[in-house]
Amino acid sequence: MGSLARRASLIAFEFAVASLAAGALCLLAQASEPIPTLRSVQVIRHGEAQEIRFTFTPSAPVMHLSAHGDELWIDLDRARIAIPPRPLYGQESPPISALRAVEADGQSRIVVEVKGKANYAIGRISDAIIFTIAPAGAEVDVSAPILAYRYDKPHRLSAEADSHLPIHPRPRPAAEPNVVIANRNSIAVNARPPDETTRSERVVLSPPAAGAAPLVIIDPGHGGFDPGTRSDSGLLEKDLALQIALQVRRALIDSGYRAEMTRSTDDFVTLHDRTQIANRAGADLFVSIHLNWSSNSETTGIEVYYLNNTTDRATIRLANMENGGAGDYGAPEGSNLNYILADLRQNYKANESALLARMVDAQTVADLRAGLGVEVNPLGAKMGPFYVLVGAHMPAVLVECGFLSNSEEARRLNSAAYQEVLADGIAEAVVHYLRTDSAAGNL
Repeated sequence: MGSLARRASLIAFEFAVASLAAGALCLLAQASEPIPTLRSVQVIRHGEAQEIRFTFTPSAPVMHLSAHGDELWIDLDRARIAIPPRPLYGQESPPISALRAVEADGQSRIVVEVKGKANYAIGRISDAIIFTIAPAGAEVDVSAPILAYRYDKPHRLSAEADSHLPIHPRPRPAAEPNVVIANRNSIAVNARPPDETTRSERVVLSPPAAGAAPLVIIDPGHGGFDPGTRSDSGLLEKDLALQIALQVRRALIDSGYRAEMTRSTDDFVTLHDRTQIANRAGADLFVSIHLNWSSNSETTGIEVYYLNNTTDRATIRLANMENGGAGDYGAPEGSNLNYILADLRQNYKANESALLARMVDAQTVADLRAGLGVEVNPLGAKMGPFYVLVGAHMPAVLVECGFLSNSEEARRLNSAAYQEVLADGIAEAVVHYLRTDSAAGNL
């Protein structure tokens, strides 16, 4: 054998030994890590809802959800079961007909069997998995207990500061080149970050898993010659939407996620181009930020929309207002046909978008309540024919952050502190959605 061949054989042998050693070290590291063990189950009632707390030691494992008819399977990564197979035997109450904990062939699973229609939410905190469920149609927020357990953010203002929120409107950003996104691997952003003095206590959310961080495209509504709606005091939707969107972007970036804007200045971007920017970038999520308006000045609250047709008159009026007449807003020729085709293509994303919408609505309301003591009306996740969501190749939602037609809510929305907590809630919901450590749905 020649010297070159011998050297090649030696290199191959060394590589094989190194690979085996690396594999052995990996297995050793996994073996040395404590295995999450399910130790107890506790049931707490909240009116028509049941909260079930699965407690683990030393920490809760990663979970994977799947629905199978009238059953929800919660698969647990590398976990052990140390409770009876039917921990609630004889104590189950509707809509739960049976609860089982199974460990077999190295796999651990919790099975929730439901009788009748039900809504549920589930979340993972440090040492527990919290599962809440209620009959469909029940007047209860199944996400509230989970968000209450998770919330531990020290915001600056206390409950008694509710009626004295500081009003620090941010000036409109100076004219700069707009965000230009060519593709997923080449993103050019020319945007000045928001005032750093407002970010001194920015909460850092859970970092993304190993690998390329997901990309979220944040879309501030309106802009340029299109002001959107306005308050009686002259606040413009386009300005507040941009301020809130910049806060959301910073919250995600501070936490290790990729987040870019469809516009970073007071420029006009067509409705069609907004989702096309996200598509060209290969984005994982699209979040459009808007402010609401109602003919009833008493109406307040947050609502989150995902694309679908609806017969609700209020939603149709809102969609017409946000769509602004597609022909004048850069819609391509044959927009009605394109709308129908895009809607059909997006049907498979509807469930994911609806889940994200529910999470954003619940998280923002919980954050504003816990962080500022402000009671915000949760108007829920709704479907609507919003042109800005048409054609998105990823889950897409439109967040109506509050009503400028209500003078008190408009004043809050113009507050830097309120904007920050609101943006934190949107960003936190996005993070939990991307990490799949929270979910909501129905059976």
